[in-house]
Amino acid sequence: MTTRAVPAPVTGLLLAGGDSRRMGRDKALLEVRGAPLAVHALAVLDEVADEVLVASGDGRRLAALGRAQVADAVTGGGPLAGIVAGLEAARTELVAVLAVDMPDASAAVFATLRDAWAGERAVVPRAAGRLQPLHALWARAAAPALRARLDAGLRSVTAAAEALGARIVDVADPGFARNLNAPDDLA
Repeated sequence: MTTRAVPAPVTGLLLAGGDSRRMGRDKALLEVRGAPLAVHALAVLDEVADEVLVASGDGRRLAALGRAQVADAVTGGGPLAGIVAGLEAARTELVAVLAVDMPDASAAVFATLRDAWAGERAVVPRAAGRLQPLHALWARAAAPALRARLDAGLRSVTAAAEALGARIVDVADPGFARNLNAPDDLA
């Protein structure tokens, strides 16, 4: 008889600090299928995480969500600044990172990533040939290296995942990775 290890506890991190310039309005509050995108994302993170933090840019903007917020590690640092802040604030080794503009995010994909984790600093899904580091599992141990990249002006989350030697997990159905950046994406 084989025993399966107990899954490692996970903190959820909702990335919702962007300016939403292309969308023209705050994506976190944008209603899709009857609820704001932030509510959809929090529901997914609640399925996989013991605690959920919101990287809201300034650390105050989304108080109405009723979740603990973190301010970006560097103002204007993009999603990487939110990830660094979340990793530094997390109380668990693993952090499920999710961008607010992914309305079809998947708890099942996060579970697959957690099952694949073997101590790497990140486990990133690849769908339709593209890495999806904003719907990925990051280890708190990645924070110092990510902060160093951010301090050096390197803001690409995909490049950071590659530089850290992230484990890549192919996901057959790319639907979870759809994101909403501009009004045309809502159609």
